[in-house]
Amino acid sequence: MKAKKKNVSIVEESDLGLYVWITAEGKIVADDSGNYFNIPARKNDLKQLEVLKNSVKDLGVYDGKPVFLAGHRRVTDEEFEYQKQRLEWGLIPDELDLPAFKEELKNKKVRDAQGIRVTD
Repeated sequence: MKAKKKNVSIVEESDLGLYVWITAEGKIVADDSGNYFNIPARKNDLKQLEVLKNSVKDLGVYDGKPVFLAGHRRVTDEEFEYQKQRLEWGLIPDELDLPAFKEELKNKKVRDAQGIRVTD
């Protein structure tokens, strides 16, 4: 019996996010400290794409292309450490991840309607 293939499509949660530059080898351009070169933007923001393109050219990178990461945002090292703590506590790591909070509230309503209680 042959398994049926299902169509899968990606649904982006937001048209806001970050653009990063990926080289022809598939590597994200980063500095010596491992910080990725990125620029906050709306999807298809040509002005921000040009800024990113010129920035990586200044680093001597002439190949590759920009890639949009929907819903991503810049965080400091301190914010990242706090997000890791929140994940360990069973919380949504990023307090500003609104789509995740919407999903959590929706799931809570379903659990409440079914009389399911979640405790530690």
